[in-house]
Formats: sequence, structure tokens, C-alpha cells
Amino acid sequence: MEGKLHDYVKNVLSEARYLHSVSTATTARELARQFGSDPQRAYIAGLLHDIARELSDFDLVCEAKQHGIMISEVEDKLPMLLHGKIAAERVRFLGIVDEEVLSAIASHVTGKKGWTRLAQIVYLADKIEPLRDYPGVDAVRELVSMGDCRGALARCLKNAVTYMKERGASSVDLETAVVLDEISKT
Repeated sequence: MEGKLHDYVKNVLSEARYLHSVSTATTARELARQFGSDPQRAYIAGLLHDIARELSDFDLVCEAKQHGIMISEVEDKLPMLLHGKIAAERVRFLGIVDEEVLSAIASHVTGKKGWTRLAQIVYLADKIEPLRDYPGVDAVRELVSMGDCRGALARCLKNAVTYMKERGASSVDLETAVVLDEISKT
């Protein structure tokens, strides 16, 4: 099945996004081994996490409405934040019904209150895979290499808040704020 999934991802994404997805999947598998989750499920979620990332804002909003996904005020201003939720809906059509994998895909953009270790791993893998290069990524990688999953997640979530504000969001995605608070308390 893995080969079939690779073919699907390669067909729906640009070459650069496909390479990012494969790198995220490989990183997710490694993180799953390091932090105690199922490596195969992490790989699949990492591979499929961005299958809706290249949709236009208009298409993301239309698909969200078709699937009955509630659109927050922040998602309305930054529809790109919907791509994880849309990807999870599309993955269902590939025959993947593992709710934890679907949740990891759906929450890889903003995090999710009470998220599972698998979801945390996919979130981190997306942010630190080797092809990623942005201010602060090395600090997150260092936290991961030290075994500090919570610290790495907190740093990524803070980076996400900065990213949203830089793109004109007047408020932070509620899920991200809740998760950041949740991570900071543990």
C-alpha cells in the first residue's frame, strides 16, 4: 500500500512538496521510534499530511464547507490553515480509516487539544524535517535531539503564533493557543 500512497502523493503535489512530504514521513518514523509511537502509522500520516496544501484559498474554503468543517475567524482570514483538515477528509477516500492517523493529519497545522503522541510527532516532523529552513528550526531540532519533545512542541507552537501574526491574523488560531497553553503546563 505504501507504494500506492507514494504514487498518489506524487500525482497531487509539486515535486518540492512531494519531497517535503517524503522527508516529513521519514522524520516522523524516526521520531516515533524516539518518542514512543507506531513508526508505520507516523510514516503514513507524514506522507499524506500535505495533500491539500497546494489548493487555493478558495478551494480550501469550498471543500471545508462541503465536508461540514467549521471555519474559524482565523481560518477565514488564513484559509491555508484548513489544509490539514481537508487532507484528512481526502485521506478517507484512499481507504485509510485509522482515526488516530486522520487526526494527526488534520491537526498538523495548528495542533489539537489533547492530541496524541502520534499527532505530536507528525506536527514536529513537519516542522523539522531536513529540507526545512526557517529562523529557529535548528533550536527545535536541538530540543528534539536532547529528547525534549515537550520543549520542541512549545517552540514550534510559538513559531506558529508568530507566523500567523506576520500574515495578518488579528488573533491566534484558538486550537494553537489552547495547545500551547496545554504544553506549557505539563
